[in-house]
Amino acid sequence: MKKWILISAGTLLTLFLTIWFGGRLYLSQSVAEYSGDVTLSGLDSSVTVTFDEKGIPQIWGNSTRDVFRTAGYLHASERLFQMELIRRMTEGKLSEVFGEIALELDRQNRTLGFYRKGIRDAGLLDPGSADLLQAYCDGINSWKNTHSPLPPEFVLLRVTPVDWKPEDCLTILIYQTWFSHSLMDHDQAFGRLQSALGDSILSFMTGFKSWSPATVESGPLASVFRENSWPGRMSNASNSWVVSPSKTTGGSALHASDPHLQLNQVPGFWYLMGMHAEDGLNVLGVTTPGIPFVAMGRNDSIAWAFTVASVDVIDYYRFSTDPADSGRYQDVSGWTEFRLIRDSVVVRDKEKPVYFTIRETTAGPVLDSDSVSVLAVHWAGFDFPADSMLRSGFALNRAGNFSGFRKAVCGLGALDANWTYSDRKGNIGYQLGIPVPVRPFSNSFRELPGSDPAYRWTGYLPDSLKPFALNPGKGWIATCNNQIADSLFPYPLPGFYDPYRIVRITELLSAKNRFSVQDMEQFQMDSVSVLARRWKTLAADGFALAGKPDAAESLRNWDGNMGRQSTEATLFSLWWEALPEVLFSDEMPDHFSDGRHILEAFLTRPVQSVTDNLKTPDRKETLTDISAAAAMKIRPEETRLPWGTVNTLTFTHPLSMIRILDWWLDLNRGPVAIPGDMASLNANFNSWDPEIRQFSGVAGPSMRFVLDWSDSDGFTLMGNLGQSGNPFSPHYDDFLVNWQTGSRWKVPFSKKGVAEKTVSVLNLLVR
Repeated sequence: MKKWILISAGTLLTLFLTIWFGGRLYLSQSVAEYSGDVTLSGLDSSVTVTFDEKGIPQIWGNSTRDVFRTAGYLHASERLFQMELIRRMTEGKLSEVFGEIALELDRQNRTLGFYRKGIRDAGLLDPGSADLLQAYCDGINSWKNTHSPLPPEFVLLRVTPVDWKPEDCLTILIYQTWFSHSLMDHDQAFGRLQSALGDSILSFMTGFKSWSPATVESGPLASVFRENSWPGRMSNASNSWVVSPSKTTGGSALHASDPHLQLNQVPGFWYLMGMHAEDGLNVLGVTTPGIPFVAMGRNDSIAWAFTVASVDVIDYYRFSTDPADSGRYQDVSGWTEFRLIRDSVVVRDKEKPVYFTIRETTAGPVLDSDSVSVLAVHWAGFDFPADSMLRSGFALNRAGNFSGFRKAVCGLGALDANWTYSDRKGNIGYQLGIPVPVRPFSNSFRELPGSDPAYRWTGYLPDSLKPFALNPGKGWIATCNNQIADSLFPYPLPGFYDPYRIVRITELLSAKNRFSVQDMEQFQMDSVSVLARRWKTLAADGFALAGKPDAAESLRNWDGNMGRQSTEATLFSLWWEALPEVLFSDEMPDHFSDGRHILEAFLTRPVQSVTDNLKTPDRKETLTDISAAAAMKIRPEETRLPWGTVNTLTFTHPLSMIRILDWWLDLNRGPVAIPGDMASLNANFNSWDPEIRQFSGVAGPSMRFVLDWSDSDGFTLMGNLGQSGNPFSPHYDDFLVNWQTGSRWKVPFSKKGVAEKTVSVLNLLVR
């Protein structure tokens, strides 16, 4: 008996080890090729791909068509599962893979209609754009259909991806413009605040903050440029700035960018790539898998980057429904029938699809309803065709001057972006790219009456009147999701602006006469919080009143640097996190956290009716009392904790929710200690878990680049994790240390410079 137990145990152990190691060996064969000769169907001529040590490819081909086909092939080889997820999300097909848990998200995205618009707009593509986009899709499909096994996620989930089509790419492009706005959109939270605290609170949300600089300054020069043609001379958050040659040590323009996107997921958002074609395409930068052009980067002549502009391009309309006929609603012209779209979602492990009906109004699709009304959304993205967006993306990659750049970025639909510009000749510039709705009413965040024509948009501000700048006298331009134009700008620009980081970069760029590449890199890693500097004295007063004098003294002497070792950073962050509940729980017991959106403005101009605690009718609380109440919520042991111990970031793979898969495939990375907060240039947007009393990083710098036009091959460019989404790839996380420490990675532009950093070559041959 004992012998059989040992034999059985040995057999089970052998089977387990065979599956464990044999399975890993099998799945590891899904890693992309980085060298050798491979045939690629559809090429007109052979293409060479050179890779550097970090797996960044530079594509060299005769035609843009061949280069785009290769770009699709490379995207698929490194990010196919990421691409499959984003495709399924935008098209409302996640439930086919993940079951009922994804059903509501699928219904929402089907209702918003990204895929319907993608199919419709694909029919508008001009022959040249259609050919290039089809070549990109063919490249994706070539890799997908000639490799086995596919990356581990497909094997484990038993999913076989269908071929990619142009409408898939256009749908993703449309969705990215929605996503760019949703990063900063606070419409619903602002609406709840307005309802709970009254219309007077509107100024707290939209008022111009004189202490926070605008990106574009009004004045005689700006007025001339808006009204006349400018000279034809040869920009949940982000930072970007450009510096004129007169203020640089190298005598050429400098350009820096670090867009802030979601970080706590694997893989990273961007795929770094260079594309070089003999017919004129010559571009290097970051791409979004699923879209063929470079979103931010440089070409021979110009460089470009964007931050989220935060302009409000969404309004919600409430329509009454006909009590005698549920298929009608009260529109501006009277009772009108809904446009009905019958749709369905296939749900894994369910025998039949889930059917539902989408209702559309003249304002947009219906998102919610009750027994007497519906709520519809109007988004600027509904009004701009994706085919012209694609053409503008292609044009941006080939633009050669400020005029071409400006036209291209204004053609990218509802992409909610501030664009910075620099060029080889030393010019620097800025352009607001997003379409600005013309509202014949004062912007509010409440639901609007759908039947009243006075609350409908009357078009968009002409591109020629949108804020822009070229070679300002101060010698630099910066944008950090801040106020776009100053109070003298003649047209309304309602939005959700961040006031803090622009203050810090303005200080730094005003501190001396000339700046170097090293200065740009240091600025991107700067962890001084403008928020903390503004309010640390109030926090200190509160800690003192709460009987915590040591903490109060420490905060008074603190410089606001949110470094990993700073205990003051922990104190301040916990105090700031506690303030909304103390301030707003009387008026908004279920949504007091919404108050964080107006906390800055409220502390600047406190309203007694809100600071006053209704539970203490015999006294009127001051801000110091409020500060002390927040300080009392901090536990004694937390006053000595370094910021890096309570503020961490974990990079999480979608499959790691099944713990054994994380152990088996080594999917996640972290937790790692991170510095900064939402108000520091080295940004850290985190979430607070009151149960474990920890901050978890959510968003921050998703890539960093610094370009010095005096050293074209010295361009530094890096992501936050690695080029590949495959856990078996050597490039799964090899940017992580660079990202943490701020050490830079040079990505040359010239063929000679690229050759010097090439470690492997992949030759794609004509079949």
